[in-house]
Amino acid sequence: MPRAKVRIFHLSVLRLASFALFLALLHCPFADLRAGTLEITFPGNGPATGHGVSNHQETFSPYTLEELRMLGVVMPPKGAWVQETYKGIRFLASPSSRYSRRQLKLLKMFIDRTPKPLLSPGPSAIITYRKGEVRFPPGTSALSLALASGPYIFFDSSAFNTWGIFSAGSTEGVFRAFEHELVHVLQFARTTSSMDMEKALSQFRQRGVQKIWNRQALDTELVRSFIRITGWSFNPHSHRVRLRNRKDEKTTLYGKKNVLEDMAETMSLVVVGNTVPLSRRRINWAIKELGFRNLLEAIKDTFPYSPLYMPVKLSGKGVTKFDGSKTALFKKKYPLVDIEYFVNREQNSFKPILKHLESEFPRRGWRRLYAKNERLKHGVRKRIMAYKGRWRDIYLEAITYDYATGYTLKPSGTIITVLSGYKQ
Repeated sequence: MPRAKVRIFHLSVLRLASFALFLALLHCPFADLRAGTLEITFPGNGPATGHGVSNHQETFSPYTLEELRMLGVVMPPKGAWVQETYKGIRFLASPSSRYSRRQLKLLKMFIDRTPKPLLSPGPSAIITYRKGEVRFPPGTSALSLALASGPYIFFDSSAFNTWGIFSAGSTEGVFRAFEHELVHVLQFARTTSSMDMEKALSQFRQRGVQKIWNRQALDTELVRSFIRITGWSFNPHSHRVRLRNRKDEKTTLYGKKNVLEDMAETMSLVVVGNTVPLSRRRINWAIKELGFRNLLEAIKDTFPYSPLYMPVKLSGKGVTKFDGSKTALFKKKYPLVDIEYFVNREQNSFKPILKHLESEFPRRGWRRLYAKNERLKHGVRKRIMAYKGRWRDIYLEAITYDYATGYTLKPSGTIITVLSGYKQ
């Protein structure tokens, strides 16, 4: 046989062998990518209703776990298991990390305090983990308090620490972070409910996860309605969104990052009751979307934040004359106790602050237990108040203070110390 014909014969045999191998792999059971690549199971007693996993299908959405992974959703750590299920939401532990009993109670309290629209459908799972167990996308801060991805909220158990450089500062700060991530879960649910999966996956492969995900979210009525009432401008042709007046637009600094973060900041702040950083248009939008009738209903049972005083972290001996024995009593009575500090550095701020506090607490549904005045040395004034609320009780001290020399004859500011006892 001529040499050229032998070469053609060998190539044909090689092609046929390759094709046969491809067909064999195609029919092998282990070649089913949809059922076999993720290797994620959630053993434990699942809820009778609510979210669950069946045959690698996440019932939170109409998509399989494999499709969620292809969309860029961060998957729970391998070997994750269900510690507990509450109102259809699973609390997942990783092989090396689990929620404490106190943390589970705290998460349940957060869920109880959450408006119903933020739980429709709500997260499929709230997941704790250790560093290295979860593969987060590039650029994600390892110091994040919490992170939402698709139907999941990743809430490291260390996020519950209310002290330290990277903490939320207080339990209310952790609650705000929790609500912020719930908004991202809601954005994901609204986006995927109307998404052409085949087209979306093709776009994701070509242009990258984050860019396409943001573009899909901008096409939902939820996000569009927020854009219409805020300072964001939207170009429907290029799908570009920008804040027209970044300097003067009234939202948080983080909210100015992009429109999805602005929405999450807006809703979470209204739920917590801190509307100070927000424009009135944002507040009204959030009240409507969260199902409240008015602002008073939205801020009921929340702490009265105010532009009169700003939260700070204070430390050092002699910063306040706070009664340590009161802290000890709170720790005996309540399973969770926080101390928060607020300041106003302006002279003669003491009376306006007291007037605000003593009118706003009752307006928000708190019951006053007692209040009394104290006069200390050098004309320093102190007011002690205690209030009973639905979710927590508060012991509060407001005291005049001079930031330059300590307690003086002419105090130039006010420090508010708030001791909270949470009812879990």
